Amino acid sequence: STISRTWIATDACGNSSTCLQTITIEDTTPPSVDCPGDITLECTDNTNPDAIGFASATDNCDPAPVVTYNDSVEPGACPQESTISRTWTATDACGNSSTCLQILTIEDTTPPTITDCPANITIECDESSDPSNTGLASATDNCDPTPVVTYSDATLEGGCPQEYTITRTWLATDACGNSST
Repeated sequence: STISRTWIATDACGNSSTCLQTITIEDTTPPSVDCPGDITLECTDNTNPDAIGFASATDNCDPAPVVTYNDSVEPGACPQESTISRTWTATDACGNSSTCLQILTIEDTTPPTITDCPANITIECDESSDPSNTGLASATDNCDPTPVVTYSDATLEGGCPQEYTITRTWLATDACGNSST
């Protein structure tokens, strides 16, 4: 905005003269923006600012600068992990702006859960000990929709050559290498 100020000088006899002063008011100072702290989250955690916090801003002229954000996502070491660079921008009513950076590290540290471990079973010596005959394990994971389920066998000889005991250990592994047995 502009202010036109008229100055008047008057002497004791009533003589006067004037001059005009023009004052231009500008806002060239950007707001000050304060980012929330960097944070590490589990892959199931909410990354929305409603859940983890907003940046705040103050300005010398605008009582309510507008605060927005933009995310840039870099993949992590496995599909469920990533790094989000969240750039917060504060803009005042005159278009001045400033930014700050918040880093969100997304991790997967939770192993899968084996949900169906086959029950112990006794079979005849001529029956197959393959899991398709004795039972399959299954697993769920908080972030990986398809954890890999494998098994390993340890065999203990029985009372005669045709009898033995197989101890089958099931292993569920998610895409980030977390596992449970």
